Amino acid sequence: MRSSRVLAIDLGAGHVACGIFGVGAAGRIVLQRFALETFDSDPAHEARWNDRVAQALTAIATREKFGPAAALAVPGHLALTKFIKTPALDRAKRDQSIAFEASQNIPYPLHEVVWSYSVIADDSFDLEVMLAAVKLDAMQSLCAAVDAAGFAVQRATPACLALRAAFRHNHPDAPASVMLANIGARTTSVLFLDGERFTIRTFPLAGNQVTQAVADELGIDFAPAETLKISVLSGRSDLSDASPARAAVQRAAAGFIGRLHLELNRSTLNHRRQTGAGQPAILYVTGGGSLIDELPSVLAERLKLPVERYQPFKKIDLSSDARAAGAESVAPLLADLVGLAIPLVDARAPEASLLPPALTETLAFRRRQPWLLAAAVLAAAALLPPIFYFNHRAETAQNQIAQIDSQLMPLRSAEARNADHLVQIDEAKKQIAALEGLVATKANWINFLGDLQTRLAKVGDVWLEKITIVQPPSDNGGGVSSPRTDSAQPATSPSAPPLKLTLSGRLLDIANPVSNVSPESYERVKKLLASFTGSAFVATVENEHFDHTQPGLLHFDFTLVVNPKKPL
Repeated sequence: MRSSRVLAIDLGAGHVACGIFGVGAAGRIVLQRFALETFDSDPAHEARWNDRVAQALTAIATREKFGPAAALAVPGHLALTKFIKTPALDRAKRDQSIAFEASQNIPYPLHEVVWSYSVIADDSFDLEVMLAAVKLDAMQSLCAAVDAAGFAVQRATPACLALRAAFRHNHPDAPASVMLANIGARTTSVLFLDGERFTIRTFPLAGNQVTQAVADELGIDFAPAETLKISVLSGRSDLSDASPARAAVQRAAAGFIGRLHLELNRSTLNHRRQTGAGQPAILYVTGGGSLIDELPSVLAERLKLPVERYQPFKKIDLSSDARAAGAESVAPLLADLVGLAIPLVDARAPEASLLPPALTETLAFRRRQPWLLAAAVLAAAALLPPIFYFNHRAETAQNQIAQIDSQLMPLRSAEARNADHLVQIDEAKKQIAALEGLVATKANWINFLGDLQTRLAKVGDVWLEKITIVQPPSDNGGGVSSPRTDSAQPATSPSAPPLKLTLSGRLLDIANPVSNVSPESYERVKKLLASFTGSAFVATVENEHFDHTQPGLLHFDFTLVVNPKKPL
């Protein structure tokens, strides 16, 4: 449903205008409340324009207590407009086609701008479109300035589109071809209307050029030159006709009109050449720069067509509050402001939204909030019966659990005792297994020594002198390990290193009792050592060493690695 009220904000180079518009009983738009703040428009201070806008809006918000939601007119010095023609396509393909054209015609990467478009004409073959774009950082900064004053921007429309909507509303019976010039402080926007078609040109020739010319000629600052210009051109100056200051203002105004005539003539020729339109039937002028008394007559003479001052309130009613606030006296400044209110009565007014994407998403979420809240309430209400039912079921189940717990208490005590008994049984089993291991290995030393004796006897004339157990390396830094005192532990464990025995012995060389041992004796000893590897108690033989320095005797020593499967 269309809103019945709108807060419109128009931001000029040297002023901020706010107005609350509504629809009266007769269906006409009514300016119900109005406020205006002016500030210095010196081009040297352009970098502080956002701060000036925020200060002016804060002053208005403090004084007037306007509502927060606002429609914003994006000024011509920020917005870029381009007119293109593309093939008429269905909606989905149309957006893709226009996005491509935008990337070609907007002189910035699309991710650096906020852009939109408005369809001017569609004849089923070609689509005439106006592209509008503004730098993203500039628009974010502007919205932040408006937000800092307590206003929330819900709609951001290029000022040129607002001007077109206002003119069509005030002059529905205007001639087929009309030219409308909005002369501001920093720029001038020229709007050409040919039936439903229109084009716009914005150029940087405006009232500040008159002020700067006066300041340069008289050698004064911009601010006093602006005050002098306004007083002389409005007829409120006390300066005599022969005053050099008055003459400087008049010369600056005459020079400005001459340059404006050239720009308007150039704009008209370009418009006719590009669109094939005819000569405009009439020129309307508005804006602060249009207040020069001789402007309409001089332009009419030079352009050879009628020139009239545009009346923004021709079909707009003013409340007593708006009249008391001085809306009528500054009507030439309010053409764009009125255009923001036209959607109240005309849904066909062309729009091109220039809100930053983040703000657009925020506004969309805010519009959905009432529905989301209603859905949440309904969902909560729908959950109440199940919640009550399941709460009752849960309470009943808790009571049953308490009864069963009281019955299970003796059983749980018995279960705990059983668990303790099982642990004791496991410990007993481990001790039994350790003792069984000791029993199984207690005769291994006897069998091992018997096996050694058998193998020595097979070789003959050989005996062992010493058997030494090699101590395994200690885990505490390499010292001698402490002896094992736990007789319940098995002799070896899977993780323990294998037991090693160092054996020393001698072999008698009977054939050579007084000389070096013979090679045959070496073979006998090697055969003996090789036979040890066949023992079930031996895994391998290591570190073999022989000494033949003693005549008739071959001294030998070696290391036996005990088989872990037959521990000693």
